Amino acid sequence: MLAGSATPALSIQDLIQLSSDKQTTSNNLSVESLKLTLGPGNGSENLRQQIAGLYDEKITADNILATNGASGANSLVFQSLLEPGDHVIAMYPSYTPLLAIPKAKVGKDISYWTPNLNNQGQSDLQQLKDTIKPTTKMIVLNNPNNPLGTILNLEMQHAIVALAREHGIILVVDEIFRPLFHDSTNPPSFLELSEENDNIIVTSSVSKAWGLSGTRVGWIATKSAKILSQCFNLGLYTIMAIGTIDDAIAAEALSDRCRPQILAKHLELARKNLILLESFVNKYEGVSWIKPSSGATAFVRFSSNGVPVDDVEFCLRLKERKGVLLAPGSLCFGLPAAQDFRGFVRMHITGPPEKLQAGLEAIGEFLAEKKCCSK
Repeated sequence: MLAGSATPALSIQDLIQLSSDKQTTSNNLSVESLKLTLGPGNGSENLRQQIAGLYDEKITADNILATNGASGANSLVFQSLLEPGDHVIAMYPSYTPLLAIPKAKVGKDISYWTPNLNNQGQSDLQQLKDTIKPTTKMIVLNNPNNPLGTILNLEMQHAIVALAREHGIILVVDEIFRPLFHDSTNPPSFLELSEENDNIIVTSSVSKAWGLSGTRVGWIATKSAKILSQCFNLGLYTIMAIGTIDDAIAAEALSDRCRPQILAKHLELARKNLILLESFVNKYEGVSWIKPSSGATAFVRFSSNGVPVDDVEFCLRLKERKGVLLAPGSLCFGLPAAQDFRGFVRMHITGPPEKLQAGLEAIGEFLAEKKCCSK
């Protein structure tokens, strides 16, 4: 299974072992006496403080709304703030619900801002400017990007924030893979670039960087009290509140006792996997990639005699013959009937390195049998 994107799941015992204060973490994760009442609709004060600690000192618990995962966060934002007749601009490719849910709300009036895949996934600001209409209500970004593993540089971040302010556009940034940065680049969250009452929203969760996919805790973070109130009110009618046990586990995992060790562990997995994957890409003339600078995924392209392979067929045959599952780019991330990402597959780079090594060896055997992509 090399099609995923989450870091390996952590157990309660793992959190205790990783903690710099094992006794405190053990005590905080002992839930035998925890009353399983309905918690606050925005999450406990402790959880929201720990989430706020992921950002700079200007962000407080009052800027945070805890949700049922990042999926719950994104859904609340789109359902609360979009109406038919609004125009949305969405980064493309990105996590598919970031395209599908806004489209379901506004209909056909959605445009796409597409990075240049032949230029290491770099984005063109002028293209974004040219896409804005008088009815543009929202810009939706996925940063770090899934599946590309790229990140918008600081200059581009500032330019997008200024553009959103100039046109009165809501800026929504799914930052679920932050802070998985694989080089010296350590850009700020879009939230940290916002001013009081800016229409800038970031969403995230404990699933990708923090190894807690089974703990259904995500969040909306914004300095706009109005936006937070709108999302909170809808949340009371939809998700009501997050689970009390989930709240306690996520708060401890994001504490200073656990957070640094969790991140270091997962970045080390990515470092080892990127070495393995780069060696694989360099071995085959017909294999290319956008080397990830962040996140948990890599977008790798397979070509034969200069022509991208049919990625869906490629992935189906690979699974049948070698038992390796990849995510075909055109199917999982492309628009219906589009061929934008033909030949691309998404690979997981934060899983166990031994699993990736075995998978790459099997893919190499598959390529040899097909007489495809060789140097």
